[in-house]
Amino acid sequence: MSTPLGIDGRPLVTTAMAAYSMGMQPKQFRDWARRRGLTPAGSRPNPSRGQALALWDLAAISAIVHDQGANQPACQDA
Repeated sequence: MSTPLGIDGRPLVTTAMAAYSMGMQPKQFRDWARRRGLTPAGSRPNPSRGQALALWDLAAISAIVHDQGANQPACQDA
């Protein structure tokens, strides 16, 4: 089974891996993504026979983070 690739050619990552990359717990990451309108790029079967695992594109996450940072005012010294 080959790993699906994101828009920049990197492999898609699970929710837990995406959350770790952002310094969050998986639930926090899902809530963060939902608030920003980010949806999983794909899914794969769960080896434990549960709900399919969501796969996220790190390039899409990065784009949202960088856009969010560009919209914040610069810190000014008083």
